[in-house]
Amino acid sequence: MKQKTYILIILSSLLILATVVSGYFWMQQAEKQAFITKQESRITEYLKYNVPSCKTITFTDNYKLPTGSISIDGYLNNNKILGFTMTVSLAGGETDFEGVGGYTDELDKLFRKDVKTVSQIEKIEKEQKENSKSE
Repeated sequence: MKQKTYILIILSSLLILATVVSGYFWMQQAEKQAFITKQESRITEYLKYNVPSCKTITFTDNYKLPTGSISIDGYLNNNKILGFTMTVSLAGGETDFEGVGGYTDELDKLFRKDVKTVSQIEKIEKEQKENSKSE
């Protein structure tokens, strides 16, 4: 009888532990996906503003670098030649994408001369909204 009780306690403990661990990993994955979705939105805002010919953006991959930074890859206008890799340097103190990344030479040629960060773009758009409300 004692042996059955011990086995039941051990199995129950293992089941609870497995539930807690899987719940933790599920929560971590959900947080990561929410973070990536937010960064993709900021990258879209950045590219649509700074690349006038940008019509569509396709994201192909995201991954964590050994430095702790998050990289997000993709391309513009259904043309893989217009590829990019955008980076959020979490180790460098960034909490959101601002405008750091690498581009193919072909994409680099399409950028505006006065490239703005996401924060600058948001500030400009906010000022434009306020000006249109006051008119």
